[in-house]
Amino acid sequence: MLLLQRTVTAIGYDGGGDYFLDPSGKPRRRGEHEIAPYLFAGIQLLHRRLFNGIGDRVFSLVRLYDRAERTGRLHAIVHDGEWYHIGTPAGLAATRERLSSKRIER
Repeated sequence: MLLLQRTVTAIGYDGGGDYFLDPSGKPRRRGEHEIAPYLFAGIQLLHRRLFNGIGDRVFSLVRLYDRAERTGRLHAIVHDGEWYHIGTPAGLAATRERLSSKRIER
């Protein structure tokens, strides 16, 4: 289970997204030259079974997401609140600006 966020509402995000959702809500990871409307928001629930056969000590979790997708076991929830991308200086600046504009003056 992945938490997804709409790219158009992600504050500080400027990228090609990560996933599409079909009409039933099943996620599909975007191809190399596609632009997807949802990004992975960094939160997931993974069954330990997904790790079976992974002997590498260092690997990308995307391998597990792809494995779950291939078997029809990947699901997603779309977050409908604010989400802040702080992985770049520009994203951090946009987040700071947004949060400071919501401060209550006392």
